[in-house]
Amino acid sequence: MKHRAARRLALTVIATAVLAGCAVTPPEALSTQDLLKLDQTDRSVMFAQQEPVTGPITLDEAIARAVKYNLQQRLALMERALEDDLIDVQKQGMLPKLTARAGARARNNDYGSSSESLSTGTQSLVPSTSQERDGHTADLQMTWNVLDFGLSYFSAKAQGNKALAAEERRRRVVADIIRQTRTAYWNAVTAERLKDRVASTLAEARQTLEYARQTEQKRLVAPILALRYQRDLLNMVRQTEALDNELAQAKARLATLMNLPLSTEFTLAAPEVALLAPPNLAYELSDLEALAMVRRPELREESYLARNAVLETRMSLLKLFPNASLFGGLNYDSNKYLVNNNWADAGVQVSWNLLNVLSWPAINRAGESREQVAELRRQALRMTVLSQVHIAWLERQRAEMAFLRASELSRLQDAIQVQTENAARSSAETHLEVVRAKVETLIATRARDLSYAELVNAQNTIYQAAGIDPLPERMADESLGSLARDIAETNRQIERGHVEVPRLVAAEPSAAAPGAAGAVAEPVAASTVDVAAPVPQPTLRTVTGSPWSHLGSLAGASQATVDATSLPAR
Repeated sequence: MKHRAARRLALTVIATAVLAGCAVTPPEALSTQDLLKLDQTDRSVMFAQQEPVTGPITLDEAIARAVKYNLQQRLALMERALEDDLIDVQKQGMLPKLTARAGARARNNDYGSSSESLSTGTQSLVPSTSQERDGHTADLQMTWNVLDFGLSYFSAKAQGNKALAAEERRRRVVADIIRQTRTAYWNAVTAERLKDRVASTLAEARQTLEYARQTEQKRLVAPILALRYQRDLLNMVRQTEALDNELAQAKARLATLMNLPLSTEFTLAAPEVALLAPPNLAYELSDLEALAMVRRPELREESYLARNAVLETRMSLLKLFPNASLFGGLNYDSNKYLVNNNWADAGVQVSWNLLNVLSWPAINRAGESREQVAELRRQALRMTVLSQVHIAWLERQRAEMAFLRASELSRLQDAIQVQTENAARSSAETHLEVVRAKVETLIATRARDLSYAELVNAQNTIYQAAGIDPLPERMADESLGSLARDIAETNRQIERGHVEVPRLVAAEPSAAAPGAAGAVAEPVAASTVDVAAPVPQPTLRTVTGSPWSHLGSLAGASQATVDATSLPAR
């Protein structure tokens, strides 16, 4: 009866498993209602927990909103947090494994055996059994694999480098967002300043165009003159409409960067036109090069990843060594024939694939090549960064000259409009010339504001190329207003030149090793200079430290100082 029940149970389990495998159906496509619900959920999360707009938005507040609420920034932050979590996952691999097992067995006949004499070939013992038909087993085993421990150790270190690299990628994202926000802000300021003038000029141009068409139909002037008159007016209307469309999109771009709903109505705190002056650049080209070699996120990220090239080689070589496994545990077996149903065991097991030794030269050569590639990649990136600094420097000079020319043209065009309107009052100029002067004045004003936006963008491109962080080092609190004030203060410090240029500091002779020919210079970042180091010259400026550990969205992010010319750790 027992063996029949066991057979029936086994068949039932097999049949259930087969039917379960056949019952898998393909997933259903998302319906329209599912997509609408998903959209509603995403929208509620996208704009949730944001401080409302209560007044005109300044440039500093726009940057603060972009840094705190921009979705690209949140994505980069979550990627950094993911890399941090993966470090803990890798560390778990260094711990021993504790495995609990339990099972039941059954068979339809007795487990028995007999013995045969080796000398006579006859059966020496009658068939006997030492195991019951049914039984239960359980054990609790702890194992620790030395090779797995070593691999997990190097994997955890590699994951730590990836987390630091992810932080540098986040820095790069934040710098891009801030630069785009500055440009979008000044474009939106132009849109808000010219909105009413563009609307009135466009209405006047359209009215004048309609009057010109009526003049042609009534043949009050020669047909060729009427057609040329309409052509000129149409060109002016087209230019004004294009300007109006461009201005209408400017605030939408800024709202996107600040992660505001596109239907949100907001105004901007536009500065006076007289205050539009070229920003001060307090750094020499050589200073910017030195800063870029130390603070650029791309170089720091590449340096962290180059460390992993060394770790990968060590992991490959570690796999060639013998593998030792330590184990111990508690066991239980319900078999009544056993003298001891409970027992504990412990031991060590060593295994080694001897043919792995043949792979040593190839793995060693591959590791050296991997490290050389990482070094060359970093050197190529340094050359790219240097070229970006030089190009940004030249673009800054060109943008400043373009802004000065555009400002002068705008001033002249304003004067021309005034003279044209005065002449039209005395019938010395036609209404067409008045409309032309107004349109050209609008275009000149727009060109001046655009050139200023380009100048501001070029200035910030220089700072970004040099790796100067526009965010504050410490925050008073996590509110939007506090962040905006700290950003404003940080920008003032940057524009005043309060950034120290990093340099190599030679070690003191007493610290040198006995018999050494001379001290080896070590690259030192400004935020890690020892108090015993030589006092910086007055021409040097103070670098603010890491700006990535503030606000709820920036919490927990740590910065590591990267030496200007140091190679990754071997």
